[in-house]
Amino acid sequence: MQLDVLTSGIWQTTTTIVSNGGSCFVVDPAYFPRELEAIAARVAEIGRADAVVFTHGHWDHVMGHTVLPDAEVCMNRGLAEAIAADDPRAAKFLDDAREFDSRWYVPRPAGHRWPTSLRGLGDDEQVELGGISVRALDLPGHSPDGLGLIVEDVLLVGDYLSPCEIPFIDDPPAYWRTLVRLIDLLGKELREVIPGHGPRLTAAEALSIARTDLAYVDRLIEVGRRRDISGARELALPRAEDVVGMRDHHRDNCLKVGIALR
Repeated sequence: MQLDVLTSGIWQTTTTIVSNGGSCFVVDPAYFPRELEAIAARVAEIGRADAVVFTHGHWDHVMGHTVLPDAEVCMNRGLAEAIAADDPRAAKFLDDAREFDSRWYVPRPAGHRWPTSLRGLGDDEQVELGGISVRALDLPGHSPDGLGLIVEDVLLVGDYLSPCEIPFIDDPPAYWRTLVRLIDLLGKELREVIPGHGPRLTAAEALSIARTDLAYVDRLIEVGRRRDISGARELALPRAEDVVGMRDHHRDNCLKVGIALR
């Protein structure tokens, strides 16, 4: 098995190409046209892409499938069902991509669309992608359709465990449970973690981030339970305090536990 990790110019979004011999699968191809061309060129050097995998449905992770039109597209079963049902949440992901591309004049020749053929993966499902055995993990909390992948001793974890940002939380209890699960996995036989944003991590580095994030989510849930506005305002961020927008994301997280910060 070989791993190629390419990093986008937006939010250090990672694209991972997992290859074995002349075939591969591509996780979260992102994002700008030249970057997608580079991904397609690398796939051509390898041979072919048998599959594209989305770790979740957010727009910065799903627009690149069109440069690999012959690849099967896999995702969390819940996202596949939402797309098939024309769920408004799935439609919003595409709308968000259109808005970003329009704002920054990003050309998208193939348009903003979901793949026509979808394969939903369930929790703990074992599949073969690109000739490689992969274990799928259901990882809700950041998004209800979060999907992790274990490939040999490497964990591809989507938008968790990033050293670049704080947790972006959709469902606090689900996020807490996902972190507990990841901590358990990281304490076992994993060697490396590839987050959706930021550099590759050793298992020990990822475990440290997971524990710090769990402490933050614990405190967030607790101040929400107490309706403690002052405590929510004073809550220390787990990292990235100096990154523009992180305090705004913290305010969004507080809203998820019922506290509105001004």
